[in-house]
Amino acid sequence: MAQFRPMARIISHLGERLISSTKVALLELVKNSYDAKSEFVEITINQKEKQIVIYDEGHGMDNKTIENFWLVVGTNNRLENKGVVNNNEDIPLGEKGLGRFSTMKLGNKLLLQTTTKESNVVWNLEVDWDKFGYKSDLYLDEIDNSLYDTPKTENRSFTKIVITDIKDFIGEEWSKLEVEKFISNTVAKYINPFNDLPRKFKIKVWFIDQYNKKSFIKLGQSEKELLEQAHHEIKGEYIPGQINYLFKVKRNGIIVDQGEDNILLDSKLHDLDSLAEGFVGKFKFHFYIFNRRRLKELTGFENTRVIREILDRYTGGPMIFRDGFRIFPYGDPGDDWLELNKEKYRKGKASIIGEQTTGYIALNSNKSPYLVDQTNREGLVRNRSFDNFSYIVKSIFNKLLDIVEINEPKETSNNITNTAKKSATNIEKTILRISSSREIVDKDLKNIIKESKLINKGISELKRREKALIETSSVGMTSMQIAHEIHNFVQKILSILHDLKTQLPNEYLNKIDILELNIKSLKAMISQIDEQASTLRRAKSKLDLVKQIKQIVNTSKSLLNNYKNIPLEVEVISEVESLDIKVNKGLLIQLFDNLLINSFYWVNSLGTLDNTNKGIIRIEIKKDGHVIFYDNGTGISLIDSESIFEPFFSRRKDGKGLGLFICREIAAYHKIKLDLLENKNSKGRLYCFSLDFSEVIIGGE
Repeated sequence: MAQFRPMARIISHLGERLISSTKVALLELVKNSYDAKSEFVEITINQKEKQIVIYDEGHGMDNKTIENFWLVVGTNNRLENKGVVNNNEDIPLGEKGLGRFSTMKLGNKLLLQTTTKESNVVWNLEVDWDKFGYKSDLYLDEIDNSLYDTPKTENRSFTKIVITDIKDFIGEEWSKLEVEKFISNTVAKYINPFNDLPRKFKIKVWFIDQYNKKSFIKLGQSEKELLEQAHHEIKGEYIPGQINYLFKVKRNGIIVDQGEDNILLDSKLHDLDSLAEGFVGKFKFHFYIFNRRRLKELTGFENTRVIREILDRYTGGPMIFRDGFRIFPYGDPGDDWLELNKEKYRKGKASIIGEQTTGYIALNSNKSPYLVDQTNREGLVRNRSFDNFSYIVKSIFNKLLDIVEINEPKETSNNITNTAKKSATNIEKTILRISSSREIVDKDLKNIIKESKLINKGISELKRREKALIETSSVGMTSMQIAHEIHNFVQKILSILHDLKTQLPNEYLNKIDILELNIKSLKAMISQIDEQASTLRRAKSKLDLVKQIKQIVNTSKSLLNNYKNIPLEVEVISEVESLDIKVNKGLLIQLFDNLLINSFYWVNSLGTLDNTNKGIIRIEIKKDGHVIFYDNGTGISLIDSESIFEPFFSRRKDGKGLGLFICREIAAYHKIKLDLLENKNSKGRLYCFSLDFSEVIIGGE
């Protein structure tokens, strides 16, 4: 009978050559301690003795477990238990039976000391990894490892791994600061820092330097306090075919936007059958975005430098955890698995990049059986399931980008002016400094160039806005001229129809009446434009506010055919039958037209607040002259509460941003107060306009 006979060097392929790095090797040993049901693992890095000690108080091992499992290559005892999950999902982490060989990556000699609670002795296993090295000429069965027992002094279970002749953490380059930096960037993130494990487990790290000075390395300081202040946040769960999510947007510590929704994914994913290739399974996620230009908004920290140091440790993209433990390298600096830094997530002035982003994806081994580690523990296997998984996560980030873009503050004319003034002042100061010192340094030139570019940028934007205003004005004048001409033709048509009524047989009268009714409706619409031409003369006249608003609403219904995503309805509710005011009729029409068109557009585009299938715009007229205007759309972000009345401010794609500015100008001309009330809807957004006509009521005080 012929059998395979492995050389001893095969172990090096499973240890030092397979495990890719020190951080991965340590993680494997930490996971072993967790699997042993220990409440902690203690790692001691001893520079003086050139050793690493890993200690836990889990269930430990006896000699039979060491011989039948620990020393068996590729044992499957944990894999067999993986499918047995209790309510808190405390899943065994090991499955390949290779984690123990990570000790070979860390050092050349191993001493394993372990005991169970029931055992009367401590079992010791000594392994010389040099005998299993790449240059070894021995066969695996020719090497004996020393296994012996020693007296047990305490009635407890434990496992202590002593690795000597270590390969890392020695040499002058490994100062205490460098070791702390390594631990902060790796060990501190072995366990999901954003979410608790199913059971208590803590990692403790001690460092003994070459002078035998011992110090404790703290892990995970202040992270949660910082995460709670993220500028943008999205969390939720993926279930096959659908992403359910909640989001929050904060500015200066205040929630300015929040909500929840779901994303239905393309059926082409084929992610519904748990036995089919490409299945992903349920997972949870929580992502945080920090705008590094706005770190001064964050509180509870000494300064922004401290905040940046924490962010530098955690940003780089979302980390992936399976059963509570890290999968490298996702979320590490330089690993851009979602391509956040490749211009994919840009929309207008809004963007999402790696250095702004942190958070996690929490996988479960049983729910996502096809998302498996590569053998070297560096990433997931690139299979169909991984491709689908990447697509799902990118879909979440695309939705997050939409949220960031919608809530990105728009630049107002005042902002542009203030920036230009500040830049001009900075240039003046620089020139005065050059004048007094009589020398020019590179810093001065760079400053002048930088500030000049800001001024030029502002000038270009103002020119663009001026051009838009001229174009809008020209369109307005042209439409008035056309309206005047059409009005004359319509009047002639009505006159002809009147004559036809007397000339044609009675059977045609009904059709002529319908035609006449349509022509009169057209005349009413044209008359509104023609009446707006009178706004140039600013003539004011007496009119009934209730009657006029109802007429405007009735005329606006003809526009509803342009908005087909959702049925729209306008309601007018008045406490009085009539209310006489003195205003310019054309301007009043223009004011309410703009408000109505805004509501039509946004309710049609974004849907309703409660996801009902009808958009409602309501105008309430109070007897004291107050008019309340609101709809059941998603509302206006607190960020935009003042900016919406600025000229050229618009969230609408290709919008000119003049509608509400004109409304407020018209209101101010008449001494009508137009405000966005502080009333908030269920999403914490503003939604209600108030118009105070009390100053223009005829007979009012």
